[in-house]
Amino acid sequence: MGGVWAVNPAGGAGTRLWPLARSSSPKFLHDLTGAVRSLLQTTWDRLEPLCVDHIMVVTGVLHESAVLAQLPRLALDNLVAEPSPRDSMAAIGLAAAMLEHRDPESVIGSFAADHVIGEPDVFADCVREAVRVARTGYVVTISIAPTLPATG
Repeated sequence: MGGVWAVNPAGGAGTRLWPLARSSSPKFLHDLTGAVRSLLQTTWDRLEPLCVDHIMVVTGVLHESAVLAQLPRLALDNLVAEPSPRDSMAAIGLAAAMLEHRDPESVIGSFAADHVIGEPDVFADCVREAVRVARTGYVVTISIAPTLPATG
């Protein structure tokens, strides 16, 4: 999919998983599914076939070296290290502004570093369709159908 950038916000402390995850070792750096790859790495594995080298990871300066160690094919200019955490929307906005300057005609998708996707082929098909629709001028959201009301 030419002209598509995946923005991968990789931040947060994962405090609900304490003591495994904490600010110095957030959940996206851990293998929580038994895949022998961290959540960040499995996100990369899903996105790389779709975007090749057009993946931008936004993380905190505290996690910059760990992200580079886990993603050796990530280009240095595609790693953005925030000096202080400002939540996902700020990270996505920063990446979007940088990509607007770098590749103004591109389609940008945001994909969290800590999601578990059970059917990667279905996910890839959904992303391809979302990109097709986005190229017609729409904002597209991919989500799961809720099975019950929940605030968490």
